[in-house]
Amino acid sequence: MSPELQDELSAAWAELTEAAKNSRVSNFQACTRTGRPWTEDPAAVRAVAATLREFPETDSQRTT
Repeated sequence: MSPELQDELSAAWAELTEAAKNSRVSNFQACTRTGRPWTEDPAAVRAVAATLREFPETDSQRTT
């Protein structure tokens, strides 16, 4: 992995860590369709972070 990609991956994991702290989600599983581990793909890590950031907003909304 190139140093640039490693830096991007580290930044993505920092985003995911922050999103997880602010979310009510305590556990999750993820997988890919490509066979490449999602944990090594900055875009995939950021997508999981974006999903987790939705939970506090969704949780506070009332559904009828």
